[in-house]
Amino acid sequence: HEVQVNLQKLSKLADAFAPKSKLSSQTGKLEDIVERELANAANAIEAAAERLAKLKNKPRGGYSSYELKIHDSILEAALAVTSAIAQLIRAATASQQEIVEQGRGSSSRTVFYKKNNRWTEGLISAAKAVASSTNTLIETADGVISGRNSPEQLIVASNDVAASTAQLVAASRVKANFGSHTQDRLEEASKAVGKACRALVRQVQEIISQRNKDEGEDVDYSKLSGHEFKVREMEQQVEILQLENSLTQARQRLG
Repeated sequence: HEVQVNLQKLSKLADAFAPKSKLSSQTGKLEDIVERELANAANAIEAAAERLAKLKNKPRGGYSSYELKIHDSILEAALAVTSAIAQLIRAATASQQEIVEQGRGSSSRTVFYKKNNRWTEGLISAAKAVASSTNTLIETADGVISGRNSPEQLIVASNDVAASTAQLVAASRVKANFGSHTQDRLEEASKAVGKACRALVRQVQEIISQRNKDEGEDVDYSKLSGHEFKVREMEQQVEILQLENSLTQARQRLG
């Protein structure tokens, strides 16, 4: 018992020294802010799905059958991602409502959100991240199809979607009751998003692999002279060093 009391005191001290929450000083109903952000995320997903549908129905003149196959594979995989995210947002909304109803007792929902302001901020931030990352994914998919973006950028965008959905699930998990079926549905929806994102990445990696194969030089090294072979080998080593330096610089910029 003494240990528990001391831990509670330590927790209160930590809260006292923690930076003041942005939400704790806000006026108005916090439940409206939370519900609005979750609704915004749902609307963003719906708009993303509509945009993908329009991209599928765009005129197809000027593209080879191979290019159309690539476009269709990207769009189908991206549609699967948005469909999975739509399910996730519905599950997250249901989970959030259950958490508040079971946790607020006789107090109002606004009091619950203010009392748990750090959790509330995390939930709002996560909902915004899902909406933003989904928009970026669709923008990038459109860019790959139209030639503005590289396939590698689509992989990064897909990974960002997976990360933001994991953030939303984690925000909910903090307050969810043990054995909650609503939270279980959210966890399953999150797995579905992850699976859809991985499928999209696999599609893009296949495209990159085919592109690299097409761009690769078809050189019969057995027919090169000793000097020509050495020149080729040095060129490859220089290219590898340049790519490694670029990779190191990119990682340093990311911190």
